[in-house]
Amino acid sequence: MTASPTAEMLAQAIDASEMTQKEIADQIGMKNANVISMMKQGITRIPLSRIPALSETLQINAQTFLMTAIEEYHPTTHEVLADVLGLPLSETEMRLLDLLRTTEASGFIDVIGPLWRHMERLLELVTEERT
Repeated sequence: MTASPTAEMLAQAIDASEMTQKEIADQIGMKNANVISMMKQGITRIPLSRIPALSETLQINAQTFLMTAIEEYHPTTHEVLADVLGLPLSETEMRLLDLLRTTEASGFIDVIGPLWRHMERLLELVTEERT
């Protein structure tokens, strides 16, 4: 296992895919499949310019993959981006946001009223369980 979070993310995606490293290299426009292996092992950094193609090819969340790489390779830049732009939403946050948007758009439930109070109470209960 590698100590690189970015390489680990890539390795998990490659292992989960049914593609060979040669197929991945071809898909993202790299001539040498050995480079994919070196990136996967954390021997060489994943070029930021390749993250969109790798994300699409391996079905990785591009925003999370990019921010992980920037945080690892350029921590000061990551700090500035996080301060100015905020961090990307997690998968759980995206699901909750989608649920809230769908609920609000339906017009059946007042999201700000009763639903919001129930959600706050649920979060309080979860927090109490952990302490």
